[in-house]
Amino acid sequence: MQEEAINEFWTASRQELDRAPLDATVQEIAPTDPLVVDAHVKTRTIYEVSLTSFGGTRIRAWYLVPAGEPPPGGWPAIIEYPPYKEVVPVPIHLGMYGFATLSLFPRGQSISRKEWQVEMETKVVNAVTNREQYYYRGAYMDCIRGLDFLCSRPEINRARIGTWGFSAGGGLSLATASLDSRVKAAVAGIPWPCDFVRGSKAKTFPFVHLTEFIARHSQERQTILDTLAYFDVVNLVGRITCPVLMGGAIEDEAHPIDSILDAFKRIKAKKSILVYPNLQHEYKNDFTFNGLTWMKRHL
Repeated sequence: MQEEAINEFWTASRQELDRAPLDATVQEIAPTDPLVVDAHVKTRTIYEVSLTSFGGTRIRAWYLVPAGEPPPGGWPAIIEYPPYKEVVPVPIHLGMYGFATLSLFPRGQSISRKEWQVEMETKVVNAVTNREQYYYRGAYMDCIRGLDFLCSRPEINRARIGTWGFSAGGGLSLATASLDSRVKAAVAGIPWPCDFVRGSKAKTFPFVHLTEFIARHSQERQTILDTLAYFDVVNLVGRITCPVLMGGAIEDEAHPIDSILDAFKRIKAKKSILVYPNLQHEYKNDFTFNGLTWMKRHL
């Protein structure tokens, strides 16, 4: 019954998103920017993008397009999502390999703070007793709005779009692939949130904010957990239809490997996972190389 209710909830959410106009604005960054020019040769074009998303909230993104003519059918594209602490560089390395990239910031994160604000410490508990208003309902829909933007661009191949992220960005990558079949490949390094029930007792960031909130509102504990079940990546990934590469770290206390493996087990599509035995919550170049190979193979 819970699976059916979760599916109905996200179907209704997507229908509501579809009623909001995209209303995209796309502004090119000056070509003298060092991110755009190498040795006085323009190798890529970068734009700042603004979109209307779920509930009429505006969000922003960086959009990178490789220089030159796109291949037949258009550029393959990758959406990169930010970690919980919101900072992510423009993924220039992906552009070097012929991928257009959209560095999308869901509501209240990084440059999207210009449109809507939420404190980082309260993100995980923002309206957590009401699934209709919970922060991650809008945030997950923001991620799908990024797909809508890419699919509206004539230079992009709509059949070759992937998602990529690390930590909370990895969770957003999996959530987007779960909720939208337009994603054709997904990469998720040490994804969060997996297993909110376990996390509701954790003392590591960012779950600790949830633990402390429940301690202050213990009479609402079950209501909170019932809400979070709709947003737990573990409960969503069974819907994924595209190839998925995941990463996990055995020594990462904030993102327990058992929880990540639980999500991995529930993916029915083609999948692979890299487990790093001596790694804590860190990004490893090896994972980037494997992620790039995964995207080149499946997009």
